[in-house]
Amino acid sequence: MAHRSGLGSFLSFKAETTYGTYVAPDRFLEFISEGLVFNRDKIVSQGIKRGSYVQRAGRWAVNKKGGGGPANFEVSTKGFGLLFKHGMGTVAITTPGGATNARQHLHTLGDLDDLSLTIQKGLPDVNGTTRPFSFLGCVITGWELSVEVDGLVLLTPTFDAQDMVTSETLVTPSFAAGDELFSYQQVAVKVDSVAATPTAASFNVQHAMKTDRYFVQASPLKKRPVRNATAPLSGSVTFEFESMTQVNYFLTAAPGAEIPVQMTATGDEIDIGLNNYKLDVLAAKVVFDGEVPVVAGPDVITLTAPFTIVDDGSAQPLVATYTTTDLVS
Repeated sequence: MAHRSGLGSFLSFKAETTYGTYVAPDRFLEFISEGLVFNRDKIVSQGIKRGSYVQRAGRWAVNKKGGGGPANFEVSTKGFGLLFKHGMGTVAITTPGGATNARQHLHTLGDLDDLSLTIQKGLPDVNGTTRPFSFLGCVITGWELSVEVDGLVLLTPTFDAQDMVTSETLVTPSFAAGDELFSYQQVAVKVDSVAATPTAASFNVQHAMKTDRYFVQASPLKKRPVRNATAPLSGSVTFEFESMTQVNYFLTAAPGAEIPVQMTATGDEIDIGLNNYKLDVLAAKVVFDGEVPVVAGPDVITLTAPFTIVDDGSAQPLVATYTTTDLVS
């Protein structure tokens, strides 16, 4: 069957052994949209030549400036460990006690220096040929996990790519069988270890990396991004104004009295009576920046409570635990 529109597109991934060196992707994830682009600039001569009033042919040079961009996913019960590993830095995979099929992928913030992906997107042209665009040296520089009423759990990572080529062979898509999505009705949120009822919640990680490491050398390609600042970790929860509890997250915040925020999405059983497909994200200590409620009209008063995730030097600042049947990330 020939594909002639975005309906026939795909995104595929594989961890690289060497940064920027192509490996054939074999992980295929359903996606909503993507914004992966390639930046190919020009260095144009500024020289003056008597009698020449138009830029002259050949008096410019190609200047590759990498690429990348965001992609939007609905998180499913299989396959997403790869993105969480590359978005967090460290993973430990274990078998929960008594389990046969379940595997717990516990992700913590760690070193990103050895992590990069090859991403190939297949784009169908209107004549029915799917064209491969392979992005090399893709590093996740940030991501957001979010959910709101009437929605599914969404993941939006942002990738920085060293290069892009169109010469690699188009890979053949093959998707995980039997995976399911997490809806807002499967999500539980806790603030300060107490069940809460928000209308929306999100976690946001930005790795604060230097992504423009270009040098005067024979290669036009940049070197691997490196961290160059403290990573801003944040999030938010949106509530109806039920009581002063939500307001006091902000008003009573004090140094040394930071509180946890947790979001847990629970799917179907894996090993009956033992465990379920699950995504659990825990920020051990947060500082709410918050707001005092305002009246925007006759509707129910709401307030959004943004927070900053902090490190108390003891607990992991952020942990993402993905329980699935995948044996590897």
